[in-house]
Amino acid sequence: MAASAPSIQLTLAQVHQLVGGELHGDGNTRLSALAGLGDANTYSLSFVANDKAGKTPGAGNAGALLVHRHLAELPVPQIVVANPQLAFAQTAQRFFVPSAPPRGIADDLVRGTEVEIGPDVSIWPFVALGDRVRVGARVTLYPGVFIGSDSTIGDDSILYPNVVVREGCSIGARVIVHSGSVIGSDGFGYVQHQGRHHKIPQLGGVTIEDDVELGANVTIDRATLGQTVIKTGTKVDNLVQIAHNVTVGAHSIVVAQVGIAGSTTIGRHVMIGGQAGLADHISIGDQVMIAARAGVNRSLEPNQIVSGAPVMPHEIWMKAQAVIPRLPELRQLVRNLEQRVAELEGKLALATKPAQKKPARRSTQ
Repeated sequence: MAASAPSIQLTLAQVHQLVGGELHGDGNTRLSALAGLGDANTYSLSFVANDKAGKTPGAGNAGALLVHRHLAELPVPQIVVANPQLAFAQTAQRFFVPSAPPRGIADDLVRGTEVEIGPDVSIWPFVALGDRVRVGARVTLYPGVFIGSDSTIGDDSILYPNVVVREGCSIGARVIVHSGSVIGSDGFGYVQHQGRHHKIPQLGGVTIEDDVELGANVTIDRATLGQTVIKTGTKVDNLVQIAHNVTVGAHSIVVAQVGIAGSTTIGRHVMIGGQAGLADHISIGDQVMIAARAGVNRSLEPNQIVSGAPVMPHEIWMKAQAVIPRLPELRQLVRNLEQRVAELEGKLALATKPAQKKPARRSTQ
């Protein structure tokens, strides 16, 4: 379905000015919506990321296209850019995402002592701020947000309804945290003695650096000592658990339902597929790709793709998966071979057995 915005009117020339590239066609083409190729109409801007996508039915119905190369067979205005999807996202962010004016501070805000709040904020009703909390400029805190004492929220960050940031946590600039996420809950630390589990106080904090986005219902535990760290530009999907003293490197991707156990270190530009599990006290190198549902029980060197549980190189896992559907027939083949070997061994034993000599007859004369 097209993402229509009837009140928006812009020209292709304005899009070109934003994204750059090479313009083919009329820059005065008027646009008022974004759409996928299958839903586009004469007022829609869409994008073609590759040659296969360019063959999608309806691609020629768009008002204009962002393309990876000039598609002369499509008689619509086009802007050729290196990354059409990125250009599409930039256009959406610039022209189609509404920027609400700051609301100010709700009258029923609950705040502790020595709280500092920057200019142009939007703090909705039913927000609670602990002692010595610092809220930066242009921050938005939606209803039900709780910020614990001695925590910091950086400029231009957005915390959606019912986000909890516990005490002693640091949130950077332009961070987005979606509803239901909890930052700084106690790490899962206990010591067993005489059959009982005794809680280890979790005295550290959580540091989330700039330009991080956390999905809904993400939980990030505070460190036992020191900090749990999510570094610059990392994006975390819904329902992810990040345990105490974990470090997630810059510009990494963590997909839904991933669990990362305590004191694990993840490098830069790492991609972790959905439902993968990472053991504690391991290290993942830069630019590693971990497939969905992988079980990572050991440290991984940089620049590799891994799959499976326990984890293995992706190409080996693919070969193993190809064999699995054939296991029943392979099992029967092994049984047949065992039977034939047993028969051959039996025949060989008979052939090599020495012949028994008959006893000589005793003469009766």
